[in-house]
Amino acid sequence: MSEPSRFPFWGAIAIPAGALWGPAIGGIVGWLLGNVLIGAAIGAGIGIGVGLCLFSAAVVVASKDL
Repeated sequence: MSEPSRFPFWGAIAIPAGALWGPAIGGIVGWLLGNVLIGAAIGAGIGIGVGLCLFSAAVVVASKDL
């Protein structure tokens, strides 16, 4: 009997990675454009949104064998 497929690793780290890298990259872009806080806030929103999108894709990939 085969072992059931595991949840993809990239899906498991998608939300935390987006929450960490989004504000960091947004803060750098905000610093270049003149406002670090607004850049970090926008980057956090985009990072978490991308993380949620990747997480939902991982759910679909993990559920294909159900």
